[in-house]
Amino acid sequence: MTSAAHSPGPQVRTRREEAAEAIRRAIISGDLQPGQRLREVALAGEVGVSRPTLREALRTLVQEGLCEQEPHRGFAVASLDDQAIRDLAETRLVLDRMAIEGIWAAGPDGGGSADSPGYADSGLVGMAAVDAAWSAYVDADSDPVSQHLAHLALHRALWQASGNSMLMRMWPVAESMSTLVLAHDQAVRRDPGRALAVHASLIEAIRSRDPEALDAAMAEHTRRSAEEFLTLRSD
Repeated sequence: MTSAAHSPGPQVRTRREEAAEAIRRAIISGDLQPGQRLREVALAGEVGVSRPTLREALRTLVQEGLCEQEPHRGFAVASLDDQAIRDLAETRLVLDRMAIEGIWAAGPDGGGSADSPGYADSGLVGMAAVDAAWSAYVDADSDPVSQHLAHLALHRALWQASGNSMLMRMWPVAESMSTLVLAHDQAVRRDPGRALAVHASLIEAIRSRDPEALDAAMAEHTRRSAEEFLTLRSD
């Protein structure tokens, strides 16, 4: 039994968790494409696990929304059609705006909780946590997976800083769907410079507390980005 005077050491991940993480990274990086069938024998060999362990990992990713399972056809990377991508963009506009208005209502030092997931390590709350996540995004290396994780962490920080517990309950779904869209995006274009500029405008609009500036920044970040991607995908 662990002594109360000592915190437990780092948790050891299971083979299933390691396999799920490897496949998740492959989806994020675009090595596994949206809609691609997953050949279990080959994939188990690449990941270095048995087929039963691989299936457990894939079922985890099905629960996250990153993979799909069809009877008699096995597993595939999940895919979103054009309307689903537009629907996600419109939903994110509403929820992101709700989060930002929560940050504004809480004031410069309020919002979120030091006990919320993602805050515990830094002790930061409110806009300070958003600023820290933004700095980490700016400083992320050129690896697509690192950039993707920093991107998600920035948006998670925005939702956490709002202090809205319901937003955080919905975050896992938003995270999985955003990962899918970014995996689609990774398959057809790669423009980290544009992504950085769009997010810089969004952060500046949040700091300005100007509703009109925020509307413009969010439209560029979410709705216009989705439409540009759909145009590229159709070409």
